[in-house]
Amino acid sequence: MVRELIRREFNAKLSVVSVGRLLRKLGLSPQRPLWRAYQQNLVAVERWKSEVYPAIRTEAAAVGRPSTSVMRRGCALTSMPAPLGPVGQTPVVRTTGTRDSINLISALSAQGALRFSTYAGMFESATSSTSASD
Repeated sequence: MVRELIRREFNAKLSVVSVGRLLRKLGLSPQRPLWRAYQQNLVAVERWKSEVYPAIRTEAAAVGRPSTSVMRRGCALTSMPAPLGPVGQTPVVRTTGTRDSINLISALSAQGALRFSTYAGMFESATSSTSASD
């Protein structure tokens, strides 16, 4: 895209490598952006990190349950281009966060036991799906 812009605006034909060098000299690099839904409640996220999750970990330790890391991941069915940005400054792309996707939730215990499940839709409450473990 940048190569085409240079050709169109300056009537100069550059190779892909030359365009890459030029962008680096300008202090730009292709970067994977941080995607943040603009509806995100930053106060609630911070409260979860500083109060709710530590309380869950403390309670689990008190009853002798192993510490488990849980991750929920969505796989989008849309392309996400990598924008250019100044080196060392990760771009943040504001988006609605809505798109077609399939979701995965997984839990990994300190002993290495893995449990995961795939599901469609939002993960808000009990969800029935197929589970697998390693």
